[in-house]
Order: sequence, then structure tokens, then C-alpha cells
Amino acid sequence: MRKLLGVIGVASLIAGQAFAADLPVKAPPMLAPAFSWTGIYFGGNLGWAWSHSTWCTDANKSNCTTAPVDLVDQKGNNFLGGGQIGGRYQFNNFVIGVEGMFDAMNLGATSPGYVPGLTRSTTFNNLYSATGQLGFAWNQALIYGKGGWAGTEAEFSANNTLKGINLNATKRIDGWTAGGGIEYMMSQYISVGVEYDYYRFNDIGNISDLRNAGGRLIACAFCGANTNVQTVTGRINFKLDSLGWSFPGFR
Repeated sequence: MRKLLGVIGVASLIAGQAFAADLPVKAPPMLAPAFSWTGIYFGGNLGWAWSHSTWCTDANKSNCTTAPVDLVDQKGNNFLGGGQIGGRYQFNNFVIGVEGMFDAMNLGATSPGYVPGLTRSTTFNNLYSATGQLGFAWNQALIYGKGGWAGTEAEFSANNTLKGINLNATKRIDGWTAGGGIEYMMSQYISVGVEYDYYRFNDIGNISDLRNAGGRLIACAFCGANTNVQTVTGRINFKLDSLGWSFPGFR
């Protein structure tokens, strides 16, 4: 009897193992992909800009440093918007990158001159920059700083409405920019963020061969310093590998 029960037990164990082997095996749960900032991206931005410029125009002075007669100090503000394209590489929690950005902008200010009948105007058209980035990432967030080259187109105007004399000049000026921001990944391929940038442009020399009403060369036509623009923008970026594109070293 004992031998019979032992045979039955062994047979039941073997049958149970065979039945278990025939059952479908449940696949392990899919793990969400790790978020990475590595890749090429492009996107758009929209925000607010404000400027500060100090300059002078004087027929008798060669610069603005020696008791200028017509000293102008102006501030302006307006909306701006544009786009950016760049590339990033993440190693551990650190992120390095490069970015090019262009923003359309018309940032102007007008004020009266030092005597009645005079008006003075400053306008900045567009902003563009090429910068490097260094950031720190944790989970889906990235905080970063940036800096590099910047440029804009500046327009200056000095008009005398009583005498009908108008001096106008336009010049593209270079400078530098520094700023930073915080960005958050909504998915592997879409991120949103906010950024602050400070733009400081080179001192303005005599823009062009401008002459007064009597035909005499103006010694300092639109000379100035302390020309800067500040911006705060909201941004959205799309990684190009979301479109099936990939680049060596950015995978």
C-alpha cells in the first residue's frame, strides 16, 4: 500500500510540473525609458524684453566722455519671439550643449531733447546669439547656465522739429550674452522651460559720416555706451530623434 501511494505521489508531482510548464509565462513589466537630454533639438520661444541705452550726439565733442551737450538715457520694453536649435550631451547628471537662437523684436524708446523741439529715439531690431550651455539634470528636470556671442541691429534718431533737421543711422552691433533657465521633459521628445538672458553690446562709435545743417561733419554722431537688453522667455523644444532622425554621438 505504501509503495502504491508513493507511486501515485510521484506521478502527481510529475503531472503538476508538466501542467505548469504548459501555462503561458507572464512577460516582465515594461520599464519606462530613462529620460536623457542627449540629442539634437529645435523649438520656439515667446517672452518680454526691456532695454537700456545711453548715448549722445554732439557736433563739437569727439565722444561722450567729456561734458557732452546732448546726452540721451532711454529705456524701452516690448514682446519678442523666435526660435532656437541646438544639441546637448548628458553624462551622469551633467549636461553640456550648444545653441543658436534668433528672436524677432522691435524695442524702441523716444524722449525729448535737452531743449524744446528736439526728439531722440533708440530702437533695437531683433536679437541673435550663439552660446554654450552647462547644466545639471535630475529626473526630468534640467537647470542650466549659458553664455556666448550676441548681436542686434540698433537704430538711432536725433531730430530737431523746429529747424527740420533729422539725423538717423542704423548699425549692427555685436556683444555678449549670459543667462540661464530651467527646463522640464514632458516626454522623451518634448520639453518646456523658462529662460532669462542678459545682452550687453559693444560701445557705439561714430556710426557714419553725418553732417549738420551747415555741412560740417558732426564729431560724435550717435556715440554711446551701456547698451543692453534683458529678456525673459518661455520655451518649448522638440528632439529630432522623435522624428526618427539620429546623429552619431547623439543617441
